[in-house]
Amino acid sequence: MSPASCEQPRVAELSLAIAGVSAEIATRDPHVADVVRERYKGFLSGDGAAERPRWRIELDAPTSASPISDDVVVRPDGRPDRFVVSRGDLSGTVDLAERRGTASLATPNEFAVDTFLRIVYSLALVDAGGLIVHAASLMRRGRAFLFCGRSGAGKTTLARLSRDATLLSDELSIVRITDRGIHCHGTPFWGELARAGEDCAAPLRAIYFLRQGPRHAVEPVSPRAAVERLLPNVLFFAREPLLTARVFDLAATLVATVPCADLTFRLDAGFWEVIDHA
Repeated sequence: MSPASCEQPRVAELSLAIAGVSAEIATRDPHVADVVRERYKGFLSGDGAAERPRWRIELDAPTSASPISDDVVVRPDGRPDRFVVSRGDLSGTVDLAERRGTASLATPNEFAVDTFLRIVYSLALVDAGGLIVHAASLMRRGRAFLFCGRSGAGKTTLARLSRDATLLSDELSIVRITDRGIHCHGTPFWGELARAGEDCAAPLRAIYFLRQGPRHAVEPVSPRAAVERLLPNVLFFAREPLLTARVFDLAATLVATVPCADLTFRLDAGFWEVIDHA
């Protein structure tokens, strides 16, 4: 066997930043590296990026693996800041204290990579005052608007109708609460639109809970009712009590600070006129 054949595959290291939370993605698998480059190209920075990544995420494809479950499972691994993650196409760990994630991808495609990154960021963002929400988000006239709803509520439809707005996400949006205020950030996590949002952020002007109907209408929602509607739309798989309490506190602060309302809309862009006059 020649010395060259004994060499380990070169580690590809890519710098990813989503909503201000940066991560170094490392992999020895060329296909995984190509998936990350293509899938997250709008959120990758060059080698000369000024900010050092806060997280390290290692993604690799094993020589063999057996499916575990079609459902995502995130459970504590001996201490409250470390979790074991599993699904049929991946298994891994997330360590919040070390800011490190590792995943073995049984099927090294964009769906497995995206699933693991969504899980990592859902945990990492809590420490940064952030939540991932099942919501479309759009930026218009320098302000962001969040449109919440589960599958079928009309998030992608509303995004398609908003041709004069900047897309932040049509499926999973990120909201961060910091000392600079509450901002909604673009994400690469897409839904039916199959298009990443723009890598930008804007102050969050309002939160709307979607329902389709025969006319456009906005009806204010109290903070108590809003938090009850928002929480089921927060992407968060862990059931660790302290983290869950922090998620609840972030959601409560969000709806107490940002106006919330039900938005009934029909299939035309006229709902923006109603929003502008709300």
